[in-house]
Amino acid sequence: MNVMNELIPANIEKHPQWLESASVADKLHYSELEQNLIASQIHLNNQLGSFTSVQAYARDLASQAIFKEYSRPTDPDTVMTSSHYLFTLDGCTFSQEDKRSLTDLLLHGLHDAGRRPQISLQLFGARVINPRWLEALMSRDVRADYGSAFREVYQRPNVLVAMKNITRDQLLFSAFSAKLQGDLSDANLQRVRGVVGGDESLIIAPLQLHQDRRPLMGLAVINSRSPSQDDWLLYAPNSPGGKDWYELPSLRRVSLDIGSWIEASAGRDYLSWRSHAQDREVIGGYLKQISKLPNLWEGISLAPTPFIGVEALTTLASNHRNWLVAQEESHTPYGYRQACDQQRQVFTRINCELRALRTIEVRQGGFISYDRFCHQLIKQRVEETLLAGGEQVAVDPDRIEVQISPGQRMTLTELIVGEVHFYATAPLRDLYPRFVLKASHPPISKLDIRHIASWSNTLRPGAKYIGMLRSIYMNRTHPDGRFKRYLHLGIMQRQMRVAIYQALFAGRVSNTHFSELMKVVDAFDLYQPQPEAPLGEAPDSVRHSAMFQLRLKDHRVVGAFVFRLYIAGKAEEYLYTPNAPDGCELRPFNDFVSAVKNRGLGDYFYDRMPAVYQRLIGTYMTDLEQLANYNEAPRLERNSRITDLNTCYDEVLRKVMSDVDEATQSLEEIITGIVFDTVVTAVGIISVVYPPVGIALGAALLTKELVQGGEAYSLGDRAKALGHFTDALIELAMLGYGGHKLTQVTKLQKDLIGLLGDVYTVDKFYAKASGQPQLHQRALEAIQEILDDPDGTSSKTILL
Repeated sequence: MNVMNELIPANIEKHPQWLESASVADKLHYSELEQNLIASQIHLNNQLGSFTSVQAYARDLASQAIFKEYSRPTDPDTVMTSSHYLFTLDGCTFSQEDKRSLTDLLLHGLHDAGRRPQISLQLFGARVINPRWLEALMSRDVRADYGSAFREVYQRPNVLVAMKNITRDQLLFSAFSAKLQGDLSDANLQRVRGVVGGDESLIIAPLQLHQDRRPLMGLAVINSRSPSQDDWLLYAPNSPGGKDWYELPSLRRVSLDIGSWIEASAGRDYLSWRSHAQDREVIGGYLKQISKLPNLWEGISLAPTPFIGVEALTTLASNHRNWLVAQEESHTPYGYRQACDQQRQVFTRINCELRALRTIEVRQGGFISYDRFCHQLIKQRVEETLLAGGEQVAVDPDRIEVQISPGQRMTLTELIVGEVHFYATAPLRDLYPRFVLKASHPPISKLDIRHIASWSNTLRPGAKYIGMLRSIYMNRTHPDGRFKRYLHLGIMQRQMRVAIYQALFAGRVSNTHFSELMKVVDAFDLYQPQPEAPLGEAPDSVRHSAMFQLRLKDHRVVGAFVFRLYIAGKAEEYLYTPNAPDGCELRPFNDFVSAVKNRGLGDYFYDRMPAVYQRLIGTYMTDLEQLANYNEAPRLERNSRITDLNTCYDEVLRKVMSDVDEATQSLEEIITGIVFDTVVTAVGIISVVYPPVGIALGAALLTKELVQGGEAYSLGDRAKALGHFTDALIELAMLGYGGHKLTQVTKLQKDLIGLLGDVYTVDKFYAKASGQPQLHQRALEAIQEILDDPDGTSSKTILL
């Protein structure tokens, strides 16, 4: 990673207005400071060698392997590989093909023996399939090797010296930039220069959110060592407040300003990301609590600073080094580095299968969007009516505009989705209501506005959608229903296995408990349920390891479970919370209360309750969050052991139907929310170069660097992932405009387009998820070009 480059401009040829208006002397000094910072970064990179990033490390290994085999140098980033993997589920064969550079292939890792994909690569003009040298190279886990050596590399004295130099040059460059922008006075700029130069009358100290927690990375304050009326200077690079430097009258004001950032998710993400990896789960929960209860904010404190004078910057550089080491060790935790090859390779393979199944779930295995359902429903009715009149036309309800009045117009699809009712009593006399065909729609003559008026009152699409769920999704014998059911359960089992592996790698479960947890998951046969539990069965009477429902106040939490392990006469319980906001999907059941109080899981459990019980559970969660002495924890209840995974899928469907009956949300809102979450999860899995080891992907803060091939991610809620996802959606509208060429389409956008699979779905999803008008024609044409390009997307999943 480029560890200290926050203040190096992305495009040094494009200067901001405040620099353009500076004097010639200031511009020259700015350029000099900028070049010093760049030179310091280059010097640090030289000290780190291939350890500048895990990508650089993988690139170096691949380059050496190619040269050893062919005696010719080449850049592994330019060597494209294709990985083709086949697997089956319920008699269906799934094909997963991924195109990656050789560097990214090494980072992704190898599957376990007997389950490996066919790998081909283009090298020196020839196509090579499964070369032996490549398998030998991939048999080394690059991430584990990199993580094992990372701490030792950063402990080298020359690396710390180089980091101190960067810290110095960053402070000088950013402070001078702040002065040109009017954020620092001349006097305060001199104070920054003084502390950097070793003035012992000044202190520079990192900040802590709590005295028991490690300092935040990069944030610091400068002030006089003895009491004075001078400003406190807050240095917070890329802060949510929009500045890097703040002149504040007191430390209390520093606390208040930082506390104000927590109101917005961007501020919480900023502070969470800069917290030490070992503190981040707790701090993330703490920040969420503060956003709801600002009175819980304890302010900030100064971290101990044993160094003064010319060594004053050692504290900041050491803190940054410690943050980087902890960050890497959270990415590749000790358990992962010490795991056997079989465990790491199975983990890689399961993630590959999960990616394929998630893709198919979006396209054809999950809930059909309510919009598409209504589109197909009214399309069928119109075409049947036309055919009965002797007219055969391919109808597009999106190209038929219904005009109820001059101020009330909508497409035929929107009319049905919104269940807008109207009547047409005298269509030949009145100008309205009427319908109009858009220019691109073929002519029709046998459709009358009275047909549409009648359907608006009698079609009842919501009831038909629920009926479809009952007749297809709930029906275990219906071919489509069976496919969707087993796809859901196949995803569910694999996600459980991934969570168990992550818990092992992160040191949250022992090898003994890992094996027992896997036995519980593997014991579920989708075709042959386990014997039913006896009526009235108490959990304590079960003398074997099993999975139980999680119930709160006697009501089931949909999709969350408790594993009860029974080993050598002793029971151990683990709470399984898929897609938990703190990144921990498997934790001791005893940690339930602390997960709500300190980890921000209250909303998670609330959202997974059927709407009819949400008020009850909402009160319970609020009491846990806000009352320090309230610690009521759930326990496993009678008749809660799960013997058939099919019941878990049924509960998902029942929740949807129950929530519709409660009418707290419209059916369209409920289904749109489910579809959106499904797409976000799938595109996240597809877009990353390799799956996170220590945390759940759903909780990774997906920065643009990760999506585009970097390694920076951290714990927290899904705000960052959703933020970049929404940005990518909104930017789709720019396709085809002016200078916005297809070459500028991001990997995330390509993956999203490839995932959704057709222009209609992309267009509808864009409009629903972004809240923007539908895409213009040029954007749709650009999207179709991407879909038609065989190399347009890096991941292709096919159900054979």
